[in-house]
Amino acid sequence: MAVAAVNFDGSAKPVLTRCKYIPCPNGRCDAEFIKKQSKMLHITSRPCTTTVNLGEYDILSVEAPDVPPAELRSAVRWQIKDLIDFHIDDAVLDVFDAPASGADKRQHSLYVVVSRMNSIKQQINQLQAADINLTTIDIPELVIRNICAYCPEDQNGMVFIYLTKDQGVFTITKDATLYLARSLDFGYGHLFHATEKAGEFSMDEYNPEFDRVVLEVQRSLDYYDRYFSQPGVSKILISPTEEPIAGLADYLQRNTGIATAILDVNEIVDTAEPLDQQQQAQCLLAIGAALRQEKKTL
Repeated sequence: MAVAAVNFDGSAKPVLTRCKYIPCPNGRCDAEFIKKQSKMLHITSRPCTTTVNLGEYDILSVEAPDVPPAELRSAVRWQIKDLIDFHIDDAVLDVFDAPASGADKRQHSLYVVVSRMNSIKQQINQLQAADINLTTIDIPELVIRNICAYCPEDQNGMVFIYLTKDQGVFTITKDATLYLARSLDFGYGHLFHATEKAGEFSMDEYNPEFDRVVLEVQRSLDYYDRYFSQPGVSKILISPTEEPIAGLADYLQRNTGIATAILDVNEIVDTAEPLDQQQQAQCLLAIGAALRQEKKTL
């Protein structure tokens, strides 16, 4: 259970007032445990955003239907019914704008987030039973976008690579807008063990596992350039991980020619005490969710 709370007081940086990672008893956080912890942290009454787990949803790109806003979700539901591997009646979905594309800079498509209804209901029921003031359910790609929006490089476009132990997410954002997102079927655990197995790593050596990341960056940037007609990004940021991956940032910079670094959350939020890398890794999505300031537009 990762918890973060943010105050927006008008200063340049949001103020991170809570940031805590709490292991669940026997690997499971039930409603009673969540309720107890939220009371101890004095956050029960605050508006809460939670995130869907990686792998429990899909992001699809569809042609924007020419319908009134009130009919948009219904029209999109029919468009995606053959693109998912479960019945459309069992699906819950939402949409958000895809950036303008092509030479005419028109919005031709929408992004659709779709998940199984039962999965979302379980998440809602658990938090409501814990007396949490749940207002929003978000996805990792968009909470990562919230983080990137506070990075200076986002003004010119940037890549963010978020890695859990077993999987990850790759995004390209610009001006607080999500342009591209891809799921990664490997995480820092795989990269860490591959490097550890190889022994002492030199930047001049070929690393096939790191090259998987390089290839993902290159393919995605080619698509970003062609489809969205955008100039090259200014930076690649890698999420802090519980086990540091020695050499990855240097390898990416050397093989892509793009400045690359590990994100330091302390640079984008004010905190009473600096967060160490493990805290940042454990609470990154919670921090991104707390940074949400969107309002409904569709």
